[in-house]
Amino acid sequence: MEPADLPPSYSWISSNSPAPIYSECPSPSERVLQKGPCVCWPSSESASQKFIYKSDSLEVRLHPPRWGSVLPAYGLAGTVEGVLTFRKTCTHVLEVSVSLLGCITTSASQHATIAVPGIDKVQLLKKKTVLFSAKAGSSAAMNGEHPFALQFPHHIDNGTNALPPSYTVYQPGVSTEIAYHVRVDVVRKGLRRHEKLTVPVLYLPKSRPTSPPLEHIPWSARVDGENDERVRCIQLSPTWPGRSESNSPPYLEELPVISLTLPSAQSFASGDTIPLSLKIESPGSPALAKMLSYNVHLSLVKRQKTWISLGHQVSVREHTLSRAGVYLADDTREGLAYLRLELKAGEAGRECSWRVDGAVAIEVSTSDSRTPVREHLKDFPTYRCEVPVALTTDPFGTLQNELFALSGVPFPALGLSDPARHLRALA
Repeated sequence: MEPADLPPSYSWISSNSPAPIYSECPSPSERVLQKGPCVCWPSSESASQKFIYKSDSLEVRLHPPRWGSVLPAYGLAGTVEGVLTFRKTCTHVLEVSVSLLGCITTSASQHATIAVPGIDKVQLLKKKTVLFSAKAGSSAAMNGEHPFALQFPHHIDNGTNALPPSYTVYQPGVSTEIAYHVRVDVVRKGLRRHEKLTVPVLYLPKSRPTSPPLEHIPWSARVDGENDERVRCIQLSPTWPGRSESNSPPYLEELPVISLTLPSAQSFASGDTIPLSLKIESPGSPALAKMLSYNVHLSLVKRQKTWISLGHQVSVREHTLSRAGVYLADDTREGLAYLRLELKAGEAGRECSWRVDGAVAIEVSTSDSRTPVREHLKDFPTYRCEVPVALTTDPFGTLQNELFALSGVPFPALGLSDPARHLRALA
């Protein structure tokens, strides 16, 4: 009997070459290449295959680039190209058309204290192209292949809001889904069966900020932000929880003055770091400025809003995307403290702000507050400030390089895709 192979030998690592330190959170200079289960890209053999959908009489082949998604996915203003094939001859045909449809479906239940339970649908998109139309008073027999192409518009029909992405959200008692489909209609003469085939597709448009990002708040802007166009300064207002404005303490002039400085840009790329600074002035109580600097809390909040009860009620679900890191920048001057804050704009490629008036909206805002220094200081106010911002899927200035690399084909924002949606579509 042959002896078993001995296990490999290990040597101690010397102090001159210590093992690297690993952490779950990457540093600002690092990028996450893969998180979660691996999504395998198709082989060359499967990449040449098309998305094929069949009924008894019809077959639709869509041939978008394979991005690794289960359903056909399209980017900003992408074009749905495909071929309609009649699997058998279809007689007495009056019209053959292909439509690109988009709809918001909101479902509300009675147990969620909803005034008007039921299902509400709002049509976002209806674009139709006619492949065949018979002459008046006649019909025809159809067979063979018929190519078609339909392009997603930039905006909602008869509106100025951008066309929202495919989206699903569940709230207590309320569910909302934005779904897009390609539908083939074959209208036949008389009482003959209307042939129809519906194909689900994903619309995942990318978005980008309107201006380049600001890496840090300039020191001169921290002192006087009004003199720098790149930033804006907001003064925080004191509030007394449980008190009315008429019962506010009379010593308002002795309270600290707190102001927040942030980039003047209204939109930021998801995954980027938003720089901010905070100035606390307390000349009457110099020690209070430094004490308050340890009680700063700032977070990025995502709100999912759904209008229900025929638009008379709004269901809101809030989720904290990130919390800011707070660093003491300068407290050398008596009664004055400067703080540097870094707020991460969610996960890269997975956040996007959008709105459909009166139906559904995704909003993001920075929420800033200070808590009392000691619990026994019941008369000390809380300072709060909420600033709405817009998040985009991609960084500024990446559109041209992406279109050049993909020969003009818009890449979909795959980070917006919901895996649960694929399971429902395939069920």
